[in-house]
Amino acid sequence: MLEVPVEIDNDGSYRITINITNFHKRKAVPNGSWKLVPTYGGVAVGPGATFPLNRFEELEPASRSYLYNKNLSAYVVKFDVTEDDVRPEFLVRCYAFGRGAGKKTRNPLRKLQQKVTGHDTRVKLANNLYRVARAVRPPNGKRILFASEARTAIGGNLLQVRDRMVERGLDQEYEFRYSFRIPQTATKLGTARTIWLIATSDYVLIDDYFSMLLGLKLDPRTVLVQLWHAGSGFKTIGFSRFGRYGSPKLTNSHRTYTYAICGSTHLTGVYAEAFGIEENAVIPTGLPRIDVFLDPERTARVKAEFASRYPGFVGKRVILFAPTFRGRGIKDGYYDYDRLDLGAIHEAMGDDSVFLFRMHHFIHQAPPIPAQYADRLFNVGDYPDTNDLLHSVDVLITDYSSIIYEFSLLNRPMVFFAYDQEIYSVTRGFHRDYALTAPGKIVADSAGLVRALVENDFDTWKVAGFRRENFDHVDTHSSDRVIDWLILGRPQERQLETAADPHTSVDQASGEISPDAIVSERTP
Repeated sequence: MLEVPVEIDNDGSYRITINITNFHKRKAVPNGSWKLVPTYGGVAVGPGATFPLNRFEELEPASRSYLYNKNLSAYVVKFDVTEDDVRPEFLVRCYAFGRGAGKKTRNPLRKLQQKVTGHDTRVKLANNLYRVARAVRPPNGKRILFASEARTAIGGNLLQVRDRMVERGLDQEYEFRYSFRIPQTATKLGTARTIWLIATSDYVLIDDYFSMLLGLKLDPRTVLVQLWHAGSGFKTIGFSRFGRYGSPKLTNSHRTYTYAICGSTHLTGVYAEAFGIEENAVIPTGLPRIDVFLDPERTARVKAEFASRYPGFVGKRVILFAPTFRGRGIKDGYYDYDRLDLGAIHEAMGDDSVFLFRMHHFIHQAPPIPAQYADRLFNVGDYPDTNDLLHSVDVLITDYSSIIYEFSLLNRPMVFFAYDQEIYSVTRGFHRDYALTAPGKIVADSAGLVRALVENDFDTWKVAGFRRENFDHVDTHSSDRVIDWLILGRPQERQLETAADPHTSVDQASGEISPDAIVSERTP
């Protein structure tokens, strides 16, 4: 018998919400056919729930099949009723299926090579090293590992938390350790070093997807904190994409986090769904990198540096074009520059504005700026830091990028050049309605973009609402909250184990509904 929450609607009916990918202890609903059964004190008090037979034809269209794991696996959710001549009961059938990646080799030498160098062998070796390291040098409560598999040096949220701990003198109390590697270019020795560091650390702070964590059987006493690098964007990630392209497997590194952080309580559900973890494991500390973004002294310094670097921009309106990439990732990322009428943009700039390109680092082709437009159109892709650049920008043009997160704090206008909004919504997916969420003017073509810039038509009234939804704290203390709440404090109310009451149970064999609980049972 497994329990799931039950809610009581205003009309007195009961509502059950089941996350099939994160049903119990971060695992999917187990394979089987399940009934909904009411319980009282953990004991079934009635028969299983039924379904109106005159609406039976609605069940088939409501059923779903989710492909994942590069289409090698599928998770099926099918609604049905029992084959009972007297009282058919409602069923939810959940099954995960998989198939081999290809034909198995009959070559004995090849089989031996696969056995020695295969994934399972590597995972066993990694866990053996983990256990040995933990036994030889057990954690002492004072070791903090800053790590990433997406960058080769500390930066972003990790850097801000580390620097703030140093400012507070905590480096005298805690031992700081570092592991920054790109898996594709990592050496075996470097990988072994990272495993050793993870095993012997008390706190592991990461800032992006960390594939190694999937195979390691982490000691539950290790506090693993995901300081996700991006703020609130539009596109779905992680388990929010389950069953679509880029869908994660049912087991995934995201599920290993003790905590993840976000910017506001409004976003805890979004991050919990994406990472496949509980909502109370997502802590709205705010993003540490915002601390430096809002630091007035640093802001003055980076604006002066920008003016020194680009003296010709001083006194002009600075318009930044910073869209996200199209394609699947770093290997094939691109942008369709043909969507931009560069001649019209150049003319619209006049003598008092400049148009800057800052393309996503996945986009390999530089903006094709013709020589005759190079007096008003510029590529600033080599500028050291995007967030520093934003302080000198008057108008931001983007599409689905999380760059809007920081820029909204400056209370300046934005234009959303979403020429492929419909396609992007279908292929990538949005967490929330794009038209309602985008904090600025949405345009669908280059003519609309130029018109918005010329007429100063930006729908700036949307920015305040976006800030309210995405920031519980607009200050310079997010790093302190991460440190105090998740490293020094870890208050009891933030622990993952919480009691839910009223509740619903899911059992594997019989059932029905009561005011206190609902039980789902798996049929034979």
